[in-house]
This record gives sequence, C-alpha cells and structure tokens, in this order.
Amino acid sequence: LDIDPGYAEAHSNLGDALAGQEKMDEAAVCYRRAIEINPHLAQVHDSLATALTALGQTQEAAASYHRALDIDPGYVPALNNLGNLLSSMGKWDEAEDCYRRSLEMAPDLAQVHVHLGNLLADRKKPREAIDSYRRALKIKADFSEAVAQLLHQSQMAFMWRDLEELSPRLDQLTAAEIAGGESVGEPPFINVSRCLDPHWNLGVARSWSREISLRVSKPAADVPRRDRDGKKAPITIGYLSRDFYNHATAHLMLSLFTLHDREKFRVRAYSYGPRDGSFYRQRIERDCDGFADIRDLNDVEAAKRIGDDKVDILVDLKGYTQGNRLGICAPRPAPVQATYLGFPGTTGAGFIDYVITDRVVTPEEHLPFYSEQPAYLPHTYQVNDHQQAISKRGFTRADFGLPEDAVVFCSFNQAYKIEPVMFAVWADVLNAIPGSVLWLLASTAFAEGNLRGEAKARGVAPERLIFAGKLPKDEHLERTRLADLVLDTRIYNGHTTTSDALWAGVPVITLKGAHFASRVSASLLYALGLPELITPSLEDYRALALRLARNPGDLHALKEKIAKNRRAEPLFDTPRFTKNIERAYQGMWEVYLADERPRPIQVSDTPISEKL
Repeated sequence: LDIDPGYAEAHSNLGDALAGQEKMDEAAVCYRRAIEINPHLAQVHDSLATALTALGQTQEAAASYHRALDIDPGYVPALNNLGNLLSSMGKWDEAEDCYRRSLEMAPDLAQVHVHLGNLLADRKKPREAIDSYRRALKIKADFSEAVAQLLHQSQMAFMWRDLEELSPRLDQLTAAEIAGGESVGEPPFINVSRCLDPHWNLGVARSWSREISLRVSKPAADVPRRDRDGKKAPITIGYLSRDFYNHATAHLMLSLFTLHDREKFRVRAYSYGPRDGSFYRQRIERDCDGFADIRDLNDVEAAKRIGDDKVDILVDLKGYTQGNRLGICAPRPAPVQATYLGFPGTTGAGFIDYVITDRVVTPEEHLPFYSEQPAYLPHTYQVNDHQQAISKRGFTRADFGLPEDAVVFCSFNQAYKIEPVMFAVWADVLNAIPGSVLWLLASTAFAEGNLRGEAKARGVAPERLIFAGKLPKDEHLERTRLADLVLDTRIYNGHTTTSDALWAGVPVITLKGAHFASRVSASLLYALGLPELITPSLEDYRALALRLARNPGDLHALKEKIAKNRRAEPLFDTPRFTKNIERAYQGMWEVYLADERPRPIQVSDTPISEKL
C-alpha cells in the first residue's frame, strides 16, 4: 500500500489479516477503503458485513451482505452469512430462504446444513432439523457439531434408538478434540445434559471458553479498572443476562433485586434479551438501581459500558445456556466476576473467578473439575421467589383430561431431560400402579408420538401419557397441585420445575447424581427439610415411588409437611437467601480489596427471617 495506495485487493487482504487478529474495527476501515476504490467486489462487501456483525452494527451489516449479493447473486458465503445474521435477529423466514438458496447452489456445504438445522430446531420443526443434520454428516462424517446437534434433537424428539449410536460417536469425537487441543464442536450445555462425568464437562467448557477469549478484540487493560484503595460500601453488583423477561430465571430471581440491602449494595442489570413488556420485565426494571438494555452493543462495547458504570462484581446468569453472551465477561469489565444460576456447571473460563454454589451440587471432591473458586451458600444455591402467585381458577382434573380416582405422576421437565434409563423406571412404576397416568409437558406432535411409542414398547398404554400445554405461570402452578407425585429426571434434574412443584405443594422424588445438573433437586429438597425424597439409586427411586403411590396416607403426610416447611425452612425464605448471597459478595470483595487471588468462600447462615 505504500507503493500503491489505490490497490483495493491489498486493503482487503490487510482487513482479512486484522480480522484474523480479532481487530474488527481496524479491519472494517480497510474494507471500506477497498470498497471506495472498487465498489464492485462482492467478497469485500461480505467481509465488511462480517466485521460489522462482530462490532454489533447489525443493520449496516445486513445492508453490506445485500450489496454483495446485488453484485454477485451466486456468492454463497454472503448468503450463508446473511442467513446467520437474520437468524440471530429472529427473522427466521428470511434466514431460512438464505440457507436454502445457498444449498441449491452448493449442496455439499456441511456447515450450511447445520445452520439450517439449527434454525429449523428453533422453529420447532424437529424432523426437518434432523434431516439437515443427517445431510451434513453424509458430507462430513466426523463433523462433531453436527453429531452434537443431531443428538440433542434426538433427545428433544425422544428418538432414543439414534442416541445408542450417536452418544459413543460424539464421545469419541469430543475426546479426540480435547486431546488434540482443538475446538470442541459439542456445546457445554449439550454435554452436561447427557454426560454425568464432571471431568468431561470441564474439558468441553474449557475449550469453549478458550474460543470466547480468542474472540475478544480488546485487551483487558482497555476496560476501566477499580482502585482497591479507599473503596467503600456500597458494592455495585451487576447482573448480566438475556432472561430478564417472562423466563424461568426471572421467575426465580424476581424478589431478589428489591431485597438487596441498599446501604451495602447497588444493583444494576444488563439485559441483552427481549423486551416482552411482561410483569417480570417491569418489576426487574423497577427494582434495580440501574437497568441497561445492551442488545445493540457488541461484547466489547457492552463490557466497556459495564466498566464505565463501575460495577464491582459482575454476575453472569447464563453460562453456556441458549443465547448467552459470555464473551461480555472475557475482557474483565469488573474486577470480580462470578457465574450463577443459569448453567449447572463450570464455565472453564479463566475470566470467571467464582461459581456461586452449595455443598450438595458442588461437593469439595468435585472442586478439581471447576475452573472457578466456590462461593458456598449455606443451604441451596438456587434463589426462589417467596411471593409467587398461584391462581385460584378452581381447576379440576377433568379440565386437563386427568383421571379423578387414579394416581397422577407428573414430570414437567423439558423433553431433552427425559432419557431411556429413567423412563424405563417410570414405565415400571406405571405398570405396577393400575390406572395411573404420567402427566408431561407438551412437546411437538412428532416428539409426543415417539414417546407414546416408547411407552407402548415398555408395556404402557400410550393414552396413559397425558401432555399439558402452556399456561400463565400462576395457572401452571395451580394445575400442578392436581398431581399426586412428581418424578424427577436423572442426568439433568428439574431446577425451576422442581421448585415450582414444591411451591405448589407436590412431593418430588429425585435421584442424587454425579455432577451439578443431576444434584440440583437434592439441593432443593435438603433446603426444604425433605431428605427422605432423595434416593441413592434407581432401585431406591422406584421403590419410593411405588410405596408413596400405594399409600395415600404417606403421600398426604408429605404434602402436609411441604405446606408446613414451605414457611419454616430455608428454600423459599428469599430474604434469608438474599442476606446469604450478599455475604458471599462481601467475601469476594474483601478478597479483592486484600489483593489476594480468589479463594473458596463459605457463607455462614443468617438467622431465620421473620414469618413471610
């Protein structure tokens, strides 16, 4: 360029080199200069759009992709990239059109088949999504991302025969990628939903966190830092999430924001999720000292906003769950950073200091499988709202097609949590209790048909599976009361669903597992004073379900105990929980002010709060 400043291709290549170093703002300058010199280069418009997407300038990025396609309607990379952008913006029809046009011109692009599959999965079209993933694997048999997504959709659709082949295949691919230091195609969320080994959970999470760190285009030094000297209360807590709307996270946390002690803490929320106008969104906006919508900021811009707000402790509430932006934490916008609530496990990230947990879900012998230091709360790690409304519509079993005089077993967990091992136990229980039914959360017709087939294969009449559609939360809690007994899932327990059942007064049987996700219900039951509902083996789980189903007096006594303990035990004592998590924050902050490395924190319990 010193020799020939008008050499458009050199400007473009320099932009590519800078983009490879994640310097997207500098890359965009180069691409713009190349376009000024030669506006007819479709590839450069595509590259500029990709840089703008990384910078959070989505509208301008979409326009650049369209300009690339105006120049060359057959330029497949721009079509695919535009599809990805439109998908992230929720413009699903337009995104699907881009992917399908790409595949008409280049049917052997395995990655585009996966992108189309992901979109179809989001659109609740499981059969079409599964077909897309299978096409990707015909092109590239060792494509671990395609195997992982096909496995997850098979979980969602109850296609368990496919899991018998897919699970060991994915194990092999993931193990090879970890051993070779390669990027792991299996997302951490899918891994914890199928794998009970915390060692493997950590390996997958570490790989993903490394990729996130590499994508950060600004060094940590560019983010404002706090002085340790002279910092006095209040401590500023920043909660970061996509889920500050009508979502399970908001349901659990709703009262926490207002209960924080304002003499000791300032509370800020950073939202990159939808503005749904719900009661939950309005309450959270009202109850925080500051609420920022950062959807239109890229990760580095969002980090800078958090740093400029002088957040002391940043608490990420998503981890690796769907729609997360863990990359906002990577530049370390706050001097202390913690992961909490959303993802049941380690982030594997060097930029997260603490995991807020308890000794049931994270016993000390599991600490080698966490990159974070534990901040142990005294009862359960999971916050619960002590003011959740339960409607008084007067629902009856007949309203939901349930039998009046038979045992109603219930599991309102999402489809991916229901797997063959535990379902076989449920089938045994149904077969042993005449007339009993299993009440489940509605899924797609395709998935429900598959599960009915699995029931029939185990000797259970398909009509004994009854599916419940969506209701507003207060009505959902009321109808839950119609169940006799909740049967918890095995590898990935009920979390909010277990709390909901207990709040509604219905006993939950669980099996204490071997990693965080499989021990949450045990944590909740201990905190409600119900250890007798926690079982150590499938045999004990089956025996307990049968004993309670056959002894209505025992079941009634349990419901009375839940009603009593709901007001007396820690699980639903949100003011008490708030004091305990505040002590955890104070412990983290004291370690930071002492210029010490993060270390384990054990919170001692606060006195029981006044009657709620």
